[in-house]
Amino acid sequence: MNTVIVRYGEIGTKSRQTRRWFERILINNIREALVSEDIEYKEVFSKHGRVIVRTNRAVEASSVLVRVFGIVSLSPAMEVEASLEKINKTALKLFRKKAKELSIKNPKFRVTARRITKEFPLNSLELQAKVGEYILENEECEVDLHNYDIEVGIEIMEGRAYIFTEKIRGWGGLPIGTQGKMVGILEDKKSALAIFLMMKRGVEVIPVYAGNENVKELWLRIKKFAYGSKGDLIRVESLGKVNKIIKDFGAKGVIKGLQLHEGTEEEIKKDKKMFTVPVYYPLIALPQDYIEDVAKRIPL
Repeated sequence: MNTVIVRYGEIGTKSRQTRRWFERILINNIREALVSEDIEYKEVFSKHGRVIVRTNRAVEASSVLVRVFGIVSLSPAMEVEASLEKINKTALKLFRKKAKELSIKNPKFRVTARRITKEFPLNSLELQAKVGEYILENEECEVDLHNYDIEVGIEIMEGRAYIFTEKIRGWGGLPIGTQGKMVGILEDKKSALAIFLMMKRGVEVIPVYAGNENVKELWLRIKKFAYGSKGDLIRVESLGKVNKIIKDFGAKGVIKGLQLHEGTEEEIKKDKKMFTVPVYYPLIALPQDYIEDVAKRIPL
């Protein structure tokens, strides 16, 4: 593999100018993630609603980039010239490699193709048929469009073909750094999850704790997702000292892990008096099963 194809979702709904700004921040966060994990890369650039990462360590890079917010999915891929001969040979090679990884004889497969730019002479359906036919001629296997073991994906852009057999789900959301800064009050697992969810919405979080040293481990877990954030854990004597941090960092809000329970209204009133900026409670309206699922995926 020599490339990672990065796909985003919500960024693509923005105006052209805003989308370009978001793409630049996403690219910077991708570079930061790769550098922080000592993964060498040749270049990172965006085109046609994709971010392309050229690296000879595509599989390792993918395992890191899956933690970068803003990415909906990604695929370690082989980038080749967009000729039918090279696409066929590369697709067959990746198909064989995947079948070996899965230890499956006579695997069921399908081919999905997308021409992101339209200069390739075959349309998507014709390309799928040609590549599928080539694999069938050279391997013991069968086509099954629904109950398949292996999916060979092909994306074509500007004379280049990107071929892959994996589509790894990312967290989506927005790149950190697109939605300003907030102070996160880190007290327990609920507050760690609240901070995580606000980072997922593009907020750069300055995490703060008052006394409970056990939260350091929680911060280390969510820090793995904080590419694009310069903040590190700050200890304060009491939450009354948070307003100085808000001022020093130019934070626009405070994040807390409050959920609905008896006394919630009083706690919200107390927070409103204590802090000089709005307080956000991302867990307060979320279903419990969603909260548990996210906490399990992090994991917390």
